[in-house]
Amino acid sequence: MRILQITHGFPPESVGGVEQHVDGLSQALAQKGETVHVYARTSDATMKQGEFRSERSGNPEVTRAAFRWEGIDGLTSMYRCAPMADTLRQFLRSQQEAGLGFNVAHVHHLTGMSVDSLDALREAQIPVVLTLHDYWLMCPRGQMWNRREESCERVEPQRCGECLSQTFPFWVNPQGAQDQASALHELARSVLAKADQLVIPSARAIPPFAALGIDPASISVVENGVDTEALDSLPLPSFGPGPLRLGYLGTVMPSKGLHVLLDAVLQQPEGSVELHIYGNAVSYHGDDTYLTRCFQRLIPKARVHYHGPYTTSRLPEILGNLDVVCAPALWQEAFGLTVREALAAARPILVSRIGGLQDAVDDRVEGRVLPPGNTAAWAAAIRELAEDRHLGRAMAQRTRSRARGFGAMADDLLGVYRSVAR
Repeated sequence: MRILQITHGFPPESVGGVEQHVDGLSQALAQKGETVHVYARTSDATMKQGEFRSERSGNPEVTRAAFRWEGIDGLTSMYRCAPMADTLRQFLRSQQEAGLGFNVAHVHHLTGMSVDSLDALREAQIPVVLTLHDYWLMCPRGQMWNRREESCERVEPQRCGECLSQTFPFWVNPQGAQDQASALHELARSVLAKADQLVIPSARAIPPFAALGIDPASISVVENGVDTEALDSLPLPSFGPGPLRLGYLGTVMPSKGLHVLLDAVLQQPEGSVELHIYGNAVSYHGDDTYLTRCFQRLIPKARVHYHGPYTTSRLPEILGNLDVVCAPALWQEAFGLTVREALAAARPILVSRIGGLQDAVDDRVEGRVLPPGNTAAWAAAIRELAEDRHLGRAMAQRTRSRARGFGAMADDLLGVYRSVAR
């Protein structure tokens, strides 16, 4: 098959969870003999907005299309990103003229790519698979995490309008906010209807889409994979003497609950634990107050260390220096890539009982599944592992059986591709 992968970013320029997923999937498909072409957005300042060019030949081949959020003047233009749909049409035409059509297109994220790109694919008669990695299509904040720092179970025009008017006050007038939210939800429904097959990494992320009016039977669950080959050679954590080494891997943002973990760590006896934070620290929709709240807690005496952003190539090194990985998320995360990478590296994990995170482990088998936002419960779980190193070693010995590689994921998705291509 000739398979087109469409994504809003791709390594090495962008190394987020979706980008890593597309990279690993593309390589796994190529290794299985399929022909893969990645079409990804770039912010390259040397390219005109709407220009595309080949970045890498071979298999997978990579083409970049430039979009730098120029000319965005409202919520609608965040989703209909001129001229990106026309750019995709030009790219598809160039491929067809070269005799290089596609059997299927797998769309991963349309941020900065334009939701109208699905129309371009349909016009070219290319079957479309769309993976719902998050909730961006119906929630511009992406995570259904309200401005009040509350997780939303469904989108509702009144509640969404209030949140959007506070998040985007320069675009959304409170008087018309509810109508704008309703229009956005209708746009999401129309976009989702254009895909031949919807895919989601966890069944736990389906309910918000069902509440939007999407038939759950139209969504296939395909669990994401991780690079198990890069991590399965790491030795088991020693859980030796000294502080228990905890790790948080992810962007510093309120929905991921780092403040809960920090408060739990600060309750531990001095010298019993240390926390290592790896990830981007960026403004959350223009609000820097959360960064201040977290970084005020970085007290040397408490052994809390922020190491900054990291690349996937450093994962073996980073995970090799940790005993336990923590994901204290407060939002309905669809999957949770970092905790699966931790399992592949034989690191026990502490996760919130919310969204797809809770599917990663069985409580007290490969780690702990804890109530989201409950600082006391998180503090108690950390204290138990710090005091009982045998418990941590036992958990570490069971983790790798829960890890799933890119190859297994690619096999499942090939079945989806062949079905829609028929």
